[in-house]
Amino acid sequence: MTPRTSHAVAVTAVALLSAPLALAAPIEIGDRNPAGGSDAPRETQIIAETARGTYGTRQSNKGEGGGAIYGCRSSLNLGGIGNPDLSTPCVRVNNLTGGKAFDFVFDSGPVGGLIQSGSSIATPNPRAAPFVTNATAIAAGLNADRLDNKQASEIIAEARARPGLDSEKVGGLTPAQIVAVAQTGGGLCDAGLVVAGDACIEQAPRAAATFDAAAAVCGKAGRHLPTASVLTYARTLDGIDLGAGEMASDVSATQALPLPEPLGSATSQTVYATVADTGAIASSPIGEATPYRCAQG
Repeated sequence: MTPRTSHAVAVTAVALLSAPLALAAPIEIGDRNPAGGSDAPRETQIIAETARGTYGTRQSNKGEGGGAIYGCRSSLNLGGIGNPDLSTPCVRVNNLTGGKAFDFVFDSGPVGGLIQSGSSIATPNPRAAPFVTNATAIAAGLNADRLDNKQASEIIAEARARPGLDSEKVGGLTPAQIVAVAQTGGGLCDAGLVVAGDACIEQAPRAAATFDAAAAVCGKAGRHLPTASVLTYARTLDGIDLGAGEMASDVSATQALPLPEPLGSATSQTVYATVADTGAIASSPIGEATPYRCAQG
C-alpha cells in the first residue's frame, strides 16, 4: 500500500468513527437533557479532585436569575429522618472530614434566605419545623436574649404592672411567707401575725385586760391566748417585746392554807401565768389586768 493509500484509509476510518457524533443533534443552551421521553435511571456523577479554595463544579448566572435550582419528589420518613436512605433530601451536602458542610453568604440585602413550608410564605404552618438538629451547643448570633422582642427586664416590669402577677412572689407568697409556711409545717399566719413555734401570734400587744375579758376578745376573733411556752419563744423574735410581762393561757388555783387560831385559813385564789421579755415567768390574779396578745393555730 502506497503512502497516499494509507493516508486515505486513515481519513476514512476517522470519518466513520466520528459519524455517530456528527449525526447526533447537539445540545443547545436551555435544552432538556435527556431531550424527552425518558429520565436518567441512575445518578449522574461528577468526580473532581481539586485543591483547597476550588470546587468540583461551579454554577454562576451573571443575569438576574439564580445560579441553580434542584427539584425532587422524595417522601418523608419521620422515623428515619436522619437516614438519607430512608428519608432522602432534595439536596444533601456531606463533608466526610472535620470541615464545614456549607456556607451561605450574601452581600448587603436585609434577608439572608428563606425556609418556606407550603405554597405561600404568608400562610403560617404550626405543624412544620423549619429544621431539626442534634447540635445543642450555643450558635453564635442565634443565642436569643429576647422573647416577643422584649428584654427580660421589660417582661418583669409588665408582670409587676398586672395585679396578682408579681414576679417577686412564688405561688402568690412573698419570701417571708414561704419561710413562715416552712416553719409551721403548713398553713399561713393571717395578716398581723407572726410565727412563734407551733402557733401564730399577734405582732403587737393589746391593752391590759382581765383574764376573762382577754379570753373573750381572742375567742371572738377566732383565736386564743398563747401558752407560756409560746410566749417564752416569741420574746426571742425580732419585733416582739413582752415588756414587764404579758398574759399566758396557763391558769392555776392556789390552795387554802390552815392558819393559827383565830386567823382561820387563807382563801384559795386562781392565777394566770405571765411571761416577761427577760424570760421571767410570774403569776397574776385572774381578775388583774395585764397586756396580752391573741394566738392562732
